Amino acid sequence: MPISATVALVIVFLATGIGLLARGRQKMSLDQWSVAGRNLGWMLLWVLMAGEALTTATFLGAPGQAYAQGAPSLFIMCYTVLAYIVSFFLLPPLWRYAKRHGLVTQGDYFAHRFDSPRLGAFVAVVGVVFVVPYTVIQLVGMGSIASTITNGALSKSTCIVIGFVCVTGFVFVAGIRSTAWTAVLKDILIVFAVIIVGIVLPLRYFGSFSNLLDAVNAAHPGHLALPGSTHDLNVPWFLSTVLLASVGFYMYPHLFMAGLSARNEQSIRRNAMVLPIYLLVVALPFYAGLTALMVVPGLSGADTNTALLTLVVHSVPGWLAGVIAGAGALAAMVPASALVLGAATLLSRNIYQGLLRPDASRDTVLRVSRLLVLAVMAVALVFSLTTTALLNQILVNAYSGITQLFPGVLLSLVWRRVSKQGVTAGIVVGLVVAFGLILTGHDPFLGINAGLVGLLANAAVTVAVSLRTPAPVSAARLPPAGRTR
Repeated sequence: MPISATVALVIVFLATGIGLLARGRQKMSLDQWSVAGRNLGWMLLWVLMAGEALTTATFLGAPGQAYAQGAPSLFIMCYTVLAYIVSFFLLPPLWRYAKRHGLVTQGDYFAHRFDSPRLGAFVAVVGVVFVVPYTVIQLVGMGSIASTITNGALSKSTCIVIGFVCVTGFVFVAGIRSTAWTAVLKDILIVFAVIIVGIVLPLRYFGSFSNLLDAVNAAHPGHLALPGSTHDLNVPWFLSTVLLASVGFYMYPHLFMAGLSARNEQSIRRNAMVLPIYLLVVALPFYAGLTALMVVPGLSGADTNTALLTLVVHSVPGWLAGVIAGAGALAAMVPASALVLGAATLLSRNIYQGLLRPDASRDTVLRVSRLLVLAVMAVALVFSLTTTALLNQILVNAYSGITQLFPGVLLSLVWRRVSKQGVTAGIVVGLVVAFGLILTGHDPFLGINAGLVGLLANAAVTVAVSLRTPAPVSAARLPPAGRTR
């Protein structure tokens, strides 16, 4: 086995060990497993939330998109910082409401706020449906890392299965604590890796970043300006995609739950203020993608997902390639663990308990959640072994779906009149419009991301239907979620 593969596997198994030990002496209740007993301090919360800015979609997908498309790939940099601003205002009132009523998931919030377990179950289904493609991105990333770094010594499917086993194992044992503690090792290695691929390699080949950009402009005119090397990803698409993803970022179940795991509101606000610093790291993979475009040209289609790794194999010793590969593997494992944890908890709390077994104890729900981890990961595994799509295209389409939950969350915090019928109708219309356009080849629609078109239709329907239906009883007897008694 090549030294690169050995080093990468050591890192993966070390991270798995940390995840398994993260439970410590904590008695693993449902609250401990899913939201760490709402007791994560600001440092672990920062690592947990910052880690979601550098997943496989950024570590591999961003360089691959920069390689293949150019300027449109920069939407990741823009939407992430705006998402942190959204979290400063959105998460504290949600945290207060959830703490007051003992809520754990998105589905819990919708079910309680609108007196409707069925709405909670519907939201849970929507959340899980769009968690699966995001999890697929992580597992496909692990497979790409293995097959490229080891020159085929480890197959893509072998590493996807290894990732499946490791992630499932430590989530099953320690829940969100395993994700948070594993994220510490991941972030240390990721910072090291992106410095190598985003600073050292561009400077080695071109002497300066300006020389790199000049070389790209000379060889590929227009690549660094919208629409880049595409025909339709122009300024309206870019702005609409940034807006869509920035308001949808914390609609993902795992990020919603991460916000609820904070010790207090101050931790959430403090994190929102300092999280943009992490984007200094996120910027570097784009330079790596442009360097790869010049140094290892000729990649096309799904092979552009491996642009960064192909550059690494071409440029550094085997042991260093292994460290970078290990960092990339953790960039897949940590988000995948959070994603599957959020999906399993949604299914157990809001479908199993919410609809099928309302009298189930919290210990029973915890046991079901752990079993559902296996089910969700198994579904993601099947798709991971067959997909050939660009990672960032999967990401954008997933945002088109999950963001349809945003109008319901926002309006429920600021407008007592919003009703369960309005929210349900809005989500359905938003999904139908967005994916109707995507599946018929009309994305972008008039230059605008189809997901945002669906979101606008969603908001309009939510308001219109709410005005014609009764407001939930809970809205009349509870204080606004943004205020305390």
